[in-house]
Amino acid sequence: MKKQVRLIGILLVLSLVFAMTGCSSAPSGNVDGGNAEPQGKQEKIIWRMQSSWDSGLEIQRQADDFAKMVTEMSGGRLEIRSLPAGAVVSGLNVFDAVDTGVLDAAHTASFYWIGKEPVAPMFAAVPAGMTALEYIMWLYEGGGLDLWHEMYSEYNFGFVGAAGMNVTEDFCWSNKKIETLDDFKGLKFRSVGYWGEILTKLGASVVTLPGGEIYGALETGIIDAAEFCNPESDYVSGLHEVAKYVHVPGIHQPTSMMELIINKESWDKLSPDLQEIVRRAAQATTLVGLGHTIQKDAEALRKFEEYGTEIVR
Repeated sequence: MKKQVRLIGILLVLSLVFAMTGCSSAPSGNVDGGNAEPQGKQEKIIWRMQSSWDSGLEIQRQADDFAKMVTEMSGGRLEIRSLPAGAVVSGLNVFDAVDTGVLDAAHTASFYWIGKEPVAPMFAAVPAGMTALEYIMWLYEGGGLDLWHEMYSEYNFGFVGAAGMNVTEDFCWSNKKIETLDDFKGLKFRSVGYWGEILTKLGASVVTLPGGEIYGALETGIIDAAEFCNPESDYVSGLHEVAKYVHVPGIHQPTSMMELIINKESWDKLSPDLQEIVRRAAQATTLVGLGHTIQKDAEALRKFEEYGTEIVR
């Protein structure tokens, strides 16, 4: 009993010490804002952040959560207004919009920019590539974030990094069952990144479309097959309504990293503590998004079965 009383006394003393002194940590990260104003002298900042995603998708939820988190953590000093694809520019034009300052930030995925930077899909999804845990280790402990920023060094970005994550995607939606490599020949197949190049070598005709256009393209026969996202997002997109088969698992995309890019001028206007809030909110969005996606994907797969979709493993 005496030991317990003594321990409680020590804890109370430590609590008082922390309350009196507080805790602080120095800003960290791979990008520094050179023109940041001192904390306390900064007026409220409002950013427009557009995504490459339609409203209602899991990945748009991650974008919205990030924006809300930053706004709340900053006490409203930095308000991020999260916009879906098409609100300002098309979903595939957000890179240029951030580069030129039309948008302050974008929530997207780097595999869309393979035409600008051939290595870009490494920071989004690689066929038979890293798992979610391996991506987290590489980005945050193995220098991956520094390489990500270095890749974009010629662009007008102040911050580059992950801000969301999906686990294994659906491999393919189609009205023709795909069971051998020969089955890809002649297919008009919606895809992006390295997988698109592989499909081309397998004899498919690859078409790059924004996610919001896949439903109509499958329904009208403009494309024969498509891969888009994780089961939950594919269910919300209604792909089970226009394709008989869903093939799983998505070995072409075992993990999908969501990308946050921020215009350099917008970033440099932030005080160091606001920059740190953005960094930490991006990390939190990535980890929380992982757990949420796993749960929602399991629910979506059950819904596909209930609808009558044939799941090809």
